[in-house]
Amino acid sequence: MATLERKKISSVSPLPELSMAERLKVVRQARGLTQQQMADLLNVARPTVAQLEGGRHQPSNEVLETIVTELNVSRDWLWFNSGPMEDGGAPGGNVILLGKFADAEYIDCPFIPVPVRAGFVELVASEGDYGQFEMMRIYKPSPELRKAGTLVFEIDGDSMEPQLRAGMLVAVTPIPFEDIKYTVSGVYVATFGHQLTVKRIKDNDLLTKRQLVLHSDNPKAGMLTVAGEDIRGLWKVVDIIRGRVE
Repeated sequence: MATLERKKISSVSPLPELSMAERLKVVRQARGLTQQQMADLLNVARPTVAQLEGGRHQPSNEVLETIVTELNVSRDWLWFNSGPMEDGGAPGGNVILLGKFADAEYIDCPFIPVPVRAGFVELVASEGDYGQFEMMRIYKPSPELRKAGTLVFEIDGDSMEPQLRAGMLVAVTPIPFEDIKYTVSGVYVATFGHQLTVKRIKDNDLLTKRQLVLHSDNPKAGMLTVAGEDIRGLWKVVDIIRGRVE
């Protein structure tokens, strides 16, 4: 692949609150690429690039990560419109951060994508720490997310549709193990045995029947009944951090 010239966006043209489509166009133009060159880089057709920049389609995770890696673009900026366009960019170069994120507080949380779930479950079982995982930055977190132990999970499958779809990222907070038997209704990430799932709790039967029934929102997906002694951990789903528009 030809070497790309790293062009910069003028600091006198602030670009606050850019949509995903606008960010895709900005980064292409900042790197001096035509739509066809961008299409070749992403291994898609040129009309697809035009549709992405026009907001008619949402980019896949693979497309976004290719842009981050190949064009040296900040993941926070591309995914969340947060921070400078380039990692490590000094103020005055690239895109200046204005608007609601300019002085925003943030937290950095371990990110658990689908491919590393098995390793996460093993860590829970061994009571290990999560320092090995990539960190995900959440700007302006709600008070609930400021609790110690907040994590970000990637949703997989369709069992929680329509509210949660595959590829969405959700922020979760841990339920102290001794309090799991008192957990109220809501959507949770649960680990039991060597498994991890995202399901809804409607009625907590741990105190009376020593079991927990985990329900799917999708009626085609069914439910799971987990014995109390098999439960390893429970995290409440608090916020959707990123989701594709269907």
